[in-house]
Amino acid sequence: MKKKALLLLCMCSSLFMANAQEASAKFEQLNKDFLTASSPKVLIAAHRGAHLDAPENSLKGFRQTIDMGIDIIELDVRCTRDGQLVVIHDKTVNRTTNGKGAVDSFTFDEIRKLKLTFNGKPTDLQIPTLKEALLLAKGKILVDLDIKSASCIEKIMQEVKETGTENTCFFFVGEAQHVSMLKQRDPKFRTLLRTNSEKEAREALAAVRSEAVHIDPSHHTEEVVTFIKQHGARVWINALDDVDKKAAGGNPAAFEEVLAKGANIIQTDQPALLKKYLEETKRR
Repeated sequence: MKKKALLLLCMCSSLFMANAQEASAKFEQLNKDFLTASSPKVLIAAHRGAHLDAPENSLKGFRQTIDMGIDIIELDVRCTRDGQLVVIHDKTVNRTTNGKGAVDSFTFDEIRKLKLTFNGKPTDLQIPTLKEALLLAKGKILVDLDIKSASCIEKIMQEVKETGTENTCFFFVGEAQHVSMLKQRDPKFRTLLRTNSEKEAREALAAVRSEAVHIDPSHHTEEVVTFIKQHGARVWINALDDVDKKAAGGNPAAFEEVLAKGANIIQTDQPALLKKYLEETKRR
């Protein structure tokens, strides 16, 4: 019996090691793809996690995003009244929890007593901390940090460093000077730079280097996409709202509206549908 138990233990240990090595190799490849602007692989960013099947910005939704084989979790960071970092989109807790009030009016202990809602009904899930989200994602999936409380940026940088997740997350910023500030603070910090026009994109990339650049329909052209890639950045565009609705309504080819000109990170509320379409069209 002891020999059988020992054999079973060895087999389980070997399986665990093999799975860990496979996960590590996948994450390493994901990082290579993210940092290779010319990579033919289109990366998928799940907007607020897999929130069609779990509360948005919840650890459950983030786990499901990982299990789906998606590349990036987009999440939102705010501060409580006592300066703790929590993951929630809105200024108030009204829409996504069973409570009411501004996020920054709650202490951390108070906000953790609230329950996230899903389809209007309370769940047993709490608002996550940024630390919980980063540690869950670490070594498994990339994280886009959408910072809703600018006053918390110092704490966010500290959290990223303390959790050792510099190669797991990137900062969504609105100006080239913010890219410079982050890079000066730590060259390992990665950024997604938001641009609002072709002129802004060209001027920003002449001044700084960002790992990815967010564009929108106002300057979604092949020329802009090519220019950004030539400057070593991936091109991020949203499929949110109209494109996602068309795809979910039975027309997955609607994703071509954001794919046809070469953008290679797509943020979506329909990550499973987009993944299936990309696989069918040989973009993954």
